[in-house]
Amino acid sequence: MRKPAQQGHRYELNGRAVLALESGPRVRVAELIPGQPWIGSIWRVRAVDLTPQPMVYFHNEVPR
Repeated sequence: MRKPAQQGHRYELNGRAVLALESGPRVRVAELIPGQPWIGSIWRVRAVDLTPQPMVYFHNEVPR
């Protein structure tokens, strides 16, 4: 069983990059539009449908 989604983490959903807006097993996510400073559509999805994506943190650290 997959972990619940975490607020602020980046995921992939059906080939789109999204950002979790809340934590839990069913969450709102916002589409991240490449090259744009704003977010796109917002959906409510099941966390099991999200694929975690690597995120770069301070000093280019990538969590595992």
